[in-house]
Amino acid sequence: MFQNILVPLDGSFVGETALPYASALAARTGASLTLVRATHMPVGVGDRSSEYQRVIAEAEAYLSTQAAAVVARGFVVQTGVPFGGSPAAWIAEEVGMRKADLIVMATHDRSGPNRWLHGSVAEAVVAQAGVPVLLVRATEGVRRIERLDAPRPELIVPLDGSSLAEAAVPLGRGLAKALGGHIVLVGVIPTPGQLVAEQGGAIGTYVGSDHARLESEAKAYLEAILGSLTASGLSAEATVRQGKPAVEIGEVAREHGAAAVVMATHGRTGLVRTLLGSVAGEVLHLGASPVILVRPPEPRPAEEPIRDSATSAALAPG
Repeated sequence: MFQNILVPLDGSFVGETALPYASALAARTGASLTLVRATHMPVGVGDRSSEYQRVIAEAEAYLSTQAAAVVARGFVVQTGVPFGGSPAAWIAEEVGMRKADLIVMATHDRSGPNRWLHGSVAEAVVAQAGVPVLLVRATEGVRRIERLDAPRPELIVPLDGSSLAEAAVPLGRGLAKALGGHIVLVGVIPTPGQLVAEQGGAIGTYVGSDHARLESEAKAYLEAILGSLTASGLSAEATVRQGKPAVEIGEVAREHGAAAVVMATHGRTGLVRTLLGSVAGEVLHLGASPVILVRPPEPRPAEEPIRDSATSAALAPG
C-alpha cells in the first residue's frame, strides 16, 4: 500500500516518538522509510561556509544514528538534510522529491482542542502536503504502538454524509486490507437540545423534533457504505452515536482499542480554520489514538452533507 514513508525529525525525543509508528506501518506494508532533518544557518555567524558545513554534518550524524537503529531491524532507509525554508514547506518539498505517500510525525499538542495545532508545524504540513499525515500525540509516546502490531488492528472512520468526509474511506479501506484490520464507521448526530452551528456560522439549538428521522438516515447512510466494504471482503461495522463529535469519536476509539482514527480534513489554517473549529484536532487532543488525516486534492468547502445542517454541523470534518 505505502511505498515510502517520510518521517520529519528535529533532534528531539518528541520527534522521535513518530519512528515506532512509521516502522510498524513499514513492517506491515513493505514500505521504505525516509528520515529527514532540516538545517538552518544560525543568525550572526562569522564564517558562513564553515558554519554551514558544521550544521549539515551535525544533522547527517544525527540521522545516521537514527537510521542505523532502523536498518538493524531490517528496514530500507534513506536520509535527507534539506536546508532552510519553513518546516512545512521543506516537508512538502521532500514528499515530492522522495515520492513519499505518507508522512508520520509527532506533535506536542500544546494548544488545546479548539485551536488544536494552530501555528504548529503539524497543522501547516496537513494544509500543504498532498499525502495523508499520521499524527502521533507526543504525550502518548509509544504506548499505543502495540495496536498497530495487533493481528487485526481497529481503524475508526468518522463520516457525516459529505463527500469530504468520505475522502477518508479509500485510505481506511486500503489500510484495513494491508493490515488485515477491522473498520468501524462512526456517525454522530446531535442530542435533543444540543447547541450546534447552523449555516452561515450562527449558533442555534437542535430542538430534536426530527431526532428519530436523523438517526434513521444516519444509520441508512452508514449501512450503505458498510455494504460496499463488506462486499469487498473487509471486516467492518457501523455505529451511530449522539453527542459532541470529537467526544463520541474518541469514545468509540477507546472502546475498540483503535490503532488509528482515519478522517478527512479541509486543511484550513489560520483564522478561518480557528473560527470554524476542527473536529479532527479535538479527536487528536482528547483521544489516545493516532489520527491519520486525509485532505482531498481539491477541497470543496461549500459542499453540503447529504443530511441537514444540524447533523452536518455536529460532525464537520475539520
